[in-house]
Amino acid sequence: MTLEISWTRRALRLPPEVRAELVARLEGLSMFFPEMKTKMKIGITRFYDGLVFQSNEGRVKLMVDVHRTRKGVWKYPTHWTLAHEFMHLAQFNSDGIPSGERACDVYTLSRLPPELIDEAPSYLVVSKGTRKIWDHRHAKIAHELAREALRQRDNGHRRYALWWEDEFEERGENI
Repeated sequence: MTLEISWTRRALRLPPEVRAELVARLEGLSMFFPEMKTKMKIGITRFYDGLVFQSNEGRVKLMVDVHRTRKGVWKYPTHWTLAHEFMHLAQFNSDGIPSGERACDVYTLSRLPPELIDEAPSYLVVSKGTRKIWDHRHAKIAHELAREALRQRDNGHRRYALWWEDEFEERGENI
């Protein structure tokens, strides 16, 4: 899916290569979220890793933390952060996806391939120790459990996020 991106004044001050990298990351993730609007304005924030808004008219504004570190290297939002914000756009535009942060985490985990789950979920309970050492093994288990949690939800189980947390604690925290 090709995104139609415009930039806030502050985001336009980023070097072209930094904006190009951000667009590449966003476009690479957009295919996993067909419900979201493709036209969006990108802005920069230092207060949040990511934040997304959609107006009643369908205008989208995605605010992300992109900045130069003290060592002179550019810091981009993780794939997880961008995907989580895209899932909020999917929630806004689909009746089948429940609202809320924990639901957003479960649905994002279920859609992303494990290699793009580059940090622990934002709102689901994961121990601090596991958050610090998160790797591809955790991502694979998290993805598989999220898919199972949504199958359970489809079968009427409404505490699917809690089920995910319990199962991840049992399977994922002991790697």
